[in-house]
Amino acid sequence: MRLSYSDIEGFAESALNGFMYALTSQVKWIRPIPIDNFTTHFLGLRLEYMRLSDNGNMLGITTYGDTKIKLTRYFREEIVSVPKNTVLIDERLMPPLQLFEPDKELARRRFTIAHECAHHMLYRMEPEERRRELECRYSARMYSLRELKSLDDWSEWQANALAAAIIMPKKYIELLLRNRRLTLYGKRLNRPDKLLLANICDRLKVSRTAMTLRLKQLGYAIVLPPDAYNDPTDIECDNDYFLFSTPNIGGHGCA
Repeated sequence: MRLSYSDIEGFAESALNGFMYALTSQVKWIRPIPIDNFTTHFLGLRLEYMRLSDNGNMLGITTYGDTKIKLTRYFREEIVSVPKNTVLIDERLMPPLQLFEPDKELARRRFTIAHECAHHMLYRMEPEERRRELECRYSARMYSLRELKSLDDWSEWQANALAAAIIMPKKYIELLLRNRRLTLYGKRLNRPDKLLLANICDRLKVSRTAMTLRLKQLGYAIVLPPDAYNDPTDIECDNDYFLFSTPNIGGHGCA
């Protein structure tokens, strides 16, 4: 099954409304989507952590049916039995016992879990015959850091798009942006846009990379060449600022 962005947005919003009864329409009530509860209580999946690889490249595994998975870990190959409807997340992303957690690891864990949830949601949309086929061919799907290169990865693209729509709801982004659009000068942002992006990422507990891609996909990010950079708050080259605030010593100033 191949879904458009529009299909995916509608699917995600419907699921979130079912899970949370309704997405809030007030900025002050916006909170990160509780993706762990979404996984276990709404989708009814088992969420477990274990070492999936020695190099850390394997982030998550999803199982549709009871299966045995070959893992290379602890410097040897192992066969691990995993029951159906399980989401395995690498133990490196396990929530720490202490209160502090690096934002990068928190964001990566949340997106990885959302990605695995998305696979299950897409799987459940398939006709029964197709589900049986998937159980035979892909009783376990693995999510790694590799680039998506082949047509076989269409399902990975859909899972990424659905995961983004789940943990970064379009409605919440619109409320937090307040009719603004960010401008990307290559990979650079001016200070007002950088602060706004940081605030949105913090509110939804996602990475800057994931949010930037999401904003581009939704049309809320304008991309310009790096040499077009402009910062409306930059006063270093403001002649009035130098004229009234800084002595012009030795002819230094801005042309």
